[in-house]
Amino acid sequence: MTVAVTGPFASGKSTFVRMLGELGAETVSADEIVHRLLASDPETIARVAERFGGEVLGERGVDRRRLGERVFGDEGALRELEGILHPLVRREIGRRVSASRAPVFVAEIPLLFEGGDRYDFDCTVAVLTPEERRRGWASERGVGEERFQAIEGRQLSAEEKARLADVVVENDGGPDRLREQARALWERLLAERGSGGS
Repeated sequence: MTVAVTGPFASGKSTFVRMLGELGAETVSADEIVHRLLASDPETIARVAERFGGEVLGERGVDRRRLGERVFGDEGALRELEGILHPLVRREIGRRVSASRAPVFVAEIPLLFEGGDRYDFDCTVAVLTPEERRRGWASERGVGEERFQAIEGRQLSAEEKARLADVVVENDGGPDRLREQARALWERLLAERGSGGS
């Protein structure tokens, strides 16, 4: 059983995925794959440096902060970067799904519905959180209002993500409430897997 978890920025996606992992799912994060590619994959590093210049390189691969400054506010550059990275992420997630022996495989993919690449998952989940709370969490991560708005502008609205997802998780309570929803989803997924349904 394969599951993709998405949602707006700073909505608690990673926490929800981690909770599913604690219940027995194998998990992967698209962002972590991107970080690894930019840090240690020679082909990716070379392609990014060729397109965006040697100044984006750091001591270890691509310096993500410098790269972010280079593409921030430049829609065309951002699309080119995504054109390099997204197919590689999709391929790596596919490889991990094929190799997995876990009963449930969960991938955290922030731009699941926005990207041109179409994934094929048994179930899609949108984690939604009230905007004021998300702004607070973003601020705690050092993300200012301008950057928050730029990230928001690249993504579908929370309502649209909810409409496209199979399951909506409302992260509007505390961690215990989120954990309850993770357990409920886990039990549902195992039941569907056992019955051969989707």
